Amino acid sequence: MSNKIDYFDYFKEISILACKQAQYLSETLENYDHDSLPERMKYMHSIEHEADIKKSEMITELIKEFLPPIDRDDIVSLSELYDNVCDTIDEVLLEFYMHDIKECTPEAKVISKKIVEICLQLHELSENLKGFKKPDTLIEKVIQVNDIEDEGDKLYTSVMHELFSKCDDSKTLLCWSNIYACLEECFDACEHAADLIRNVIIKNS
Repeated sequence: MSNKIDYFDYFKEISILACKQAQYLSETLENYDHDSLPERMKYMHSIEHEADIKKSEMITELIKEFLPPIDRDDIVSLSELYDNVCDTIDEVLLEFYMHDIKECTPEAKVISKKIVEICLQLHELSENLKGFKKPDTLIEKVIQVNDIEDEGDKLYTSVMHELFSKCDDSKTLLCWSNIYACLEECFDACEHAADLIRNVIIKNS
């Protein structure tokens, strides 16, 4: 590793991994196969582990950095929030496995596609972050992430209402309420990262 790290490239690289995870999650749910879940969990976790390694490398360099391009605390907080995006996507398949889900609901498939959308928007935001040259464009990207998160919240509210109004089986209620909550956390993780980016933009523009 070189003595100088580009922190903005790091955030972009993590956002690429998050997009990769989101797409893999959507593909897994769209073509859900209970028997292949352990293997798919293993691959999903390998992507999350790659993000962990990048975070560790970045923090190691930050410790030695004399004058980082933005506040040190902001870099650490952003790295944690980006890492959390990868963690929350990784956890979705763990929920499917722990609850021994045999079939995926159409609602979960729809939500997973929306997670792909918000991760792509976070990636576009990350691509344009370096240098804060177009703050208006960056803020617009943050708004787009927030808008998709709002759509995700509405989806979550709708599917939970549907679940509790039509299902009388306590085990099914427990399993799917946990899974839907885990899916909803993916939207929150992306929004939290975007909101901190907005604050960093304001401080540095």
